[in-house]
Amino acid sequence: MAPATTTFRPSITRNPRELLTDAARLVAAGTGFDDVLRRTVAACLPGLGDFGYFDVLAEGTVRRTAAAHQSPEIERLLAASRWSRQENPELLLCALCSGRAALHPQIDEAWYRTVARADQGQLQLLRELGARSMLTVPMRWQGEVLGALSLFMGDSERRHTEADLALAAELVEMAAPLVANARLLEQHLRTETALRLSEERLRTAVGAGQVGTWDWDIAADRTTWSEHMHALYDLPRRFEGSGIEAWSELVHPDDLAGVQGALQDALRGGPAFDVEFRTRPRAGRQRWIATRGHVVRSADGRPLRMVGATTDVTERVELLAAERRARGQAEASRRRMELLASAGERMAVSLEPEQALLAVARTVVPSIADWCRIDLLDDAGVLQRKLAFHSDPQRAAQALEIARSFQTRPDTPGTMAWVIRTGAPFHGHFSRPPANPDPALVRYAAVFGMGAQFVLPLVAHGRTIGAMAVMQAESKRQFDEEDRALLVELGRRAALALDNARLFGEAEAARRQAEAANRAKDEFLAMLGHELRNPLAPIATALELMARRSPQVALEERRVIGRQVNHLSRLIDDLLDVSRITRGKVELQREAIDLRAVAANALEMTRPLFERHEHPVDVELPREPVTVEGDFVRLAQVLGNLLVNAAKFTPTGGQVAVRVRREGPTALVQVQDTGCGIDPALLTGVFDMFVQGRQAMDRRTGGLGLGLAIVRSLVDLHGGDVRAHSDGVGRGATFTVRLPVTETAAAPAHAPAHAETGPGSGRILVVDDNVDAAETLAELLQLLGYETRTAGDAQSALAALAAFRPQVALLDIGLPGIDGYELAGMVRQRPEGSGIGLIALTGYGQESDRARALEAGFDDHLVKPVPMDRLTELIARYMG
Repeated sequence: MAPATTTFRPSITRNPRELLTDAARLVAAGTGFDDVLRRTVAACLPGLGDFGYFDVLAEGTVRRTAAAHQSPEIERLLAASRWSRQENPELLLCALCSGRAALHPQIDEAWYRTVARADQGQLQLLRELGARSMLTVPMRWQGEVLGALSLFMGDSERRHTEADLALAAELVEMAAPLVANARLLEQHLRTETALRLSEERLRTAVGAGQVGTWDWDIAADRTTWSEHMHALYDLPRRFEGSGIEAWSELVHPDDLAGVQGALQDALRGGPAFDVEFRTRPRAGRQRWIATRGHVVRSADGRPLRMVGATTDVTERVELLAAERRARGQAEASRRRMELLASAGERMAVSLEPEQALLAVARTVVPSIADWCRIDLLDDAGVLQRKLAFHSDPQRAAQALEIARSFQTRPDTPGTMAWVIRTGAPFHGHFSRPPANPDPALVRYAAVFGMGAQFVLPLVAHGRTIGAMAVMQAESKRQFDEEDRALLVELGRRAALALDNARLFGEAEAARRQAEAANRAKDEFLAMLGHELRNPLAPIATALELMARRSPQVALEERRVIGRQVNHLSRLIDDLLDVSRITRGKVELQREAIDLRAVAANALEMTRPLFERHEHPVDVELPREPVTVEGDFVRLAQVLGNLLVNAAKFTPTGGQVAVRVRREGPTALVQVQDTGCGIDPALLTGVFDMFVQGRQAMDRRTGGLGLGLAIVRSLVDLHGGDVRAHSDGVGRGATFTVRLPVTETAAAPAHAPAHAETGPGSGRILVVDDNVDAAETLAELLQLLGYETRTAGDAQSALAALAAFRPQVALLDIGLPGIDGYELAGMVRQRPEGSGIGLIALTGYGQESDRARALEAGFDDHLVKPVPMDRLTELIARYMG
């Protein structure tokens, strides 16, 4: 019965690691040579081809296994094809012939004709197969080319790439030991069959008289042989008549004691004489002999003679030995594959350096060796003792401590430093040290009873990262050639695992460092904003007081101070905006908006700036809406920043133009000025943070160089782009924003909401540890008709809450001792504070600050300095 097979059809587009993992699982489940071959081809389809075949050397012939993905007709054509030797070596069509991988990414009719040459049948087959590209890779195992895998792209219209070739080579390398093992097992089955045939031939030989017979006269010590006996021992006829001692000299010395013992047992009446032994080599030949004898006795039981038969069982013994070797090799191959698979699993999940070291050591001990030591080079190139591993943790710790207490010589073979310096592995035994041994290493090995050792460099990506030494001790094992080959492969994988762990550690450290730096920057910016806004609040409030008390007194001076306060506020807002944008903390409130309304809003906000600079603004808006999907406030900020930029860099009397229009699926907003222009050297980086043109020492235009960086980031968030153009210094500049249009109707225009509030009435508690800020704000509110109380800390505020019973409380966040968040919670827990309107007035202005304030119990959150109309609007709302 044919072995059961598992159908495996990977998807066309797969992760290479997943494809290799599934392929390994599929091929490893093979139950016979033919089944393994079928699975190897199936594992490649359709991920690496639409069809293909696998040619394998077996018993002096080439066996072809073909398969096609979802095309029985192609599979039928391939099944009928046969391997033939490649006639044109330059084409590289068969990796089995050339031993070289090859890629043919583009196959056409001309390629078919070149391959088929004059063979019309071959040409017709190629046309029916319809290959569009091809790759072929050789399969090697222990220096031998086992076969070649050839894969083709056809109906899927795909083309092979270099990456496909590399992946196919890796898959073939993975499958090679499994194919070799399956072939070995098949040879074993043939060996068993041959053994049965040999036994049948032996029985036939006995029946045909091809068995040597002998007769030993015990009393006379004389033997009589048949003619065939001389041939069995490769002896001339004159050996006839020799005694038993002469015959004993024909037996191999290693087998003689056993043969003589069996002979004496038979003479004493024990079991029949039935032995197998080797002959002494004669003429370069040695045989295995099976002989059976019967003792003829006298009436009183004395042995008189022994008669028997002898046959040549050399073929049977050699077949049995070959079978044992095959079984041993198959078992060793299976153990090696299991060990490598286990090592791969352990190392793949070990991304911490210490865990990676342990994963490597646990792979080696105790399955291959009793001890494992690993030394790694540090950044300075100094060899560091990283690990000593043994099944006894206490002995391992002792060994590592001793190893760290001495230095080995780099010129002594067998030391870690030597293999790192030479790049060559070392195989030796501590009982047979090199001519110039390292005394410290010899003493170290003696302490732990170490014997055989194998030391190899650890090389990852062409860079030596350290060395690994494996030693035998209590097990007394030796390292044979297969052990050393396995250790070299494990060393290669270990080096990659350790280097990957190092790279992962470095990446993690860099990530943590970057996160810490970002946190520190955010905290600094938040604190900077708070510390800068706090002194601005009483200044702005004082200006408002002056304006309401004496509208005509110091009018120009108040305007100057007001402009500078607004300028400082914008600088702080820009700085914090950049921080939020770079961290991806800006969330757009998207809706369909008319860019004409955005332009009107931005022009209204910047109108005082243009009036002060005496800049006429030419505005060109279309009659029809230009609708985009976006955040009205943020797009108004974009256009406002561009207008401020134009006003700053355009001298008095210069002109500024604003244009909005639609060009097909794109909306354009353009700001053009006749100002100082942009140096060509700065033009490509004008949207980068902190980039500014050269200014005089007075820095008349001011700013931090953040406005245009904010413009680009916000436009990017809207799926658009912004570009700058200038013909050079002194020739003005044009900034153009492009945004995708939407056919959705625009929402109603956003008009500034400045509710007119009449004279106030009610009780307001102002809590701020900045006495100037608290008193000026309270005084201004009193001027508006409100009754006020002030407090500088939480305890004073709670006392005022009980005595004064305010309807609205304005709380600073950065209070001493108990902060504003905690104070808000305490207010809400008291009966007199349950229905009060709580408004946070703070220098902390990030979105997270607002969210935290609302969570703490505040009704609203305002950032200092607060526009008075906005504050009075909220007070009126919460008074109601």
